[in-house]
Amino acid sequence: MKRHISLLMVCAVIFLSLILASTGAAAAALSGLDVYVLGQHAYVASGKSGLSIVEVRRSANPKQVASVNTAGQAKGVFAVGSYAFVADGSAGLRIFGVHKPANPRMVGSIDTPGDARDVEVFGDYACVADGQAGVQIINIRDRKFPRITASVDTPGEANGVDVAGDHAYVADGSGGLQIINIRRPDDPRIVASVTTLRDARAVAVIADHAFVADYSNGIHAIDISNPTRPRVAASTDTPGEALGCYPIYDLLVVADGSGGLQLINKRNPGAMRIVAAYDTPGETRSVHGLASTVYVAGSGFGLGVFAVIDRARLNTPGHFLVDPGQ
Repeated sequence: MKRHISLLMVCAVIFLSLILASTGAAAAALSGLDVYVLGQHAYVASGKSGLSIVEVRRSANPKQVASVNTAGQAKGVFAVGSYAFVADGSAGLRIFGVHKPANPRMVGSIDTPGDARDVEVFGDYACVADGQAGVQIINIRDRKFPRITASVDTPGEANGVDVAGDHAYVADGSGGLQIINIRRPDDPRIVASVTTLRDARAVAVIADHAFVADYSNGIHAIDISNPTRPRVAASTDTPGEALGCYPIYDLLVVADGSGGLQLINKRNPGAMRIVAAYDTPGETRSVHGLASTVYVAGSGFGLGVFAVIDRARLNTPGHFLVDPGQ
């Protein structure tokens, strides 16, 4: 009898362990640190859960079609052509072939000296925001064998990067905004900086302005009409923690951490103001726009999809890949 009871207890423990493992896997899948949308798919950097690929053809019903583990923690992602580039934390840069999004495969990788947090591709090169190691310029012409061609030390910790023309704009934490001339990728150099920012986490460039998410200090619009002489044109506070931003039409959409999603009118960058806000079931971390739709990565929901252009529908709920509130 005791043997039967012991056997039942062992079975119960195994069963509960499986349930907890499944629950843990589901919880991990909720993480969204960065998002990039290309065509009908959103590529989500999901931290310890690696790279998640979500079909967004029907924005009201986002559907995860693939997930692939990475050696580090996927913190940033950029997609172009048939490839997804993942800033994989301590594991550096990972390159995935996504010709078939439901069946991604890693084709190449390279370790970086720091903590890869964001990546942007320009031509045959990738620019990686590498945390305390600054910025790494990586030749990706041969996707199977990428190689670092140059490094730029920055005064803070490189958290985010956006490339526009001949310059890379780097959100450098306590180092503010660093502007790097990358006309010669093998010889990049810092040409200007805005050091009045306190904790720059992300940057998005459009036309003559770079918009910087400065964590608890809100959003700054930096006039970069002359990249060698940038100046702060305006700033606006946000209720949460500005972690990401993306310009779409006359709006700047801000992933505001505990503040959800904030929409700022940027028609006049010198006088920005919040015009709407969206609640989310978790903290927003990053945002990317395509056409009239905004895609938001966050903890607690993975991916959120919002239609932000129809002004008659501002503040209406978005659609989430996983909504724990349901």
